[in-house]
Amino acid sequence: MDQNAWTMLLLGIAVTSALFALGVVLYPKLKSEKQGYPFEAEIEAALLPLIFQGISAAYRLSEKSIDEIQLRISGSDKKKIADTIYRMLPEKIGPFDISVVKRVVTQERFETLVQNAFDNFDRFFVEHQKHFDDLFEKWKVENKPA
Repeated sequence: MDQNAWTMLLLGIAVTSALFALGVVLYPKLKSEKQGYPFEAEIEAALLPLIFQGISAAYRLSEKSIDEIQLRISGSDKKKIADTIYRMLPEKIGPFDISVVKRVVTQERFETLVQNAFDNFDRFFVEHQKHFDDLFEKWKVENKPA
């Protein structure tokens, strides 16, 4: 092969590699972004109370696991519990039929919404941790066994 052929081959490899790298970087961002369906934001907002119920159910089961077997359910297992709410969604969510909701919000998007809701809760808790620690200490003193 002459020098022009080598140059073209290397240029083709470089361009292909750059496009592949760009795809690797952009794919997760594009996949997690809103899809632009009509009412997408409204549907996701209507799901939020159900998402919090899923997160609360996971925490309630974690409390039960402490009470019954003295073992806390892990964070990833709590997330799996919260994610199961997707299969339990009611026939109507706000003014939206479940078929519309599930067309707009996939199981993967629902899992992202659960994680985002938990992250918002966790950020709030961390920001106000001293307040909650003080309340806990007060509770411990008031409820100390005789």
